[in-house]
Amino acid sequence: MTEFIEIPLSPEQIAEREAWEAGAFQREYDAVTVARQQGYQSTSDPIFMQYQRGEATEQEWLDAVQAVKDANPYPVEEA
Repeated sequence: MTEFIEIPLSPEQIAEREAWEAGAFQREYDAVTVARQQGYQSTSDPIFMQYQRGEATEQEWLDAVQAVKDANPYPVEEA
């Protein structure tokens, strides 16, 4: 059996870990923003162009926008 020795972290390493953990919400929020932008570009933007040309309805476009939002919900920050 292998034994693991726990090595204590230095104060700098502890501060770095805390800073990383503090930024977790923002990283997750940013990832959702990027996913939504990609979803809009690939899904709802083409329908919007069709809507402008009269080839699709406004509701079809709004439904596509809502589908992107539903697929990529923003995280809720814990208090």
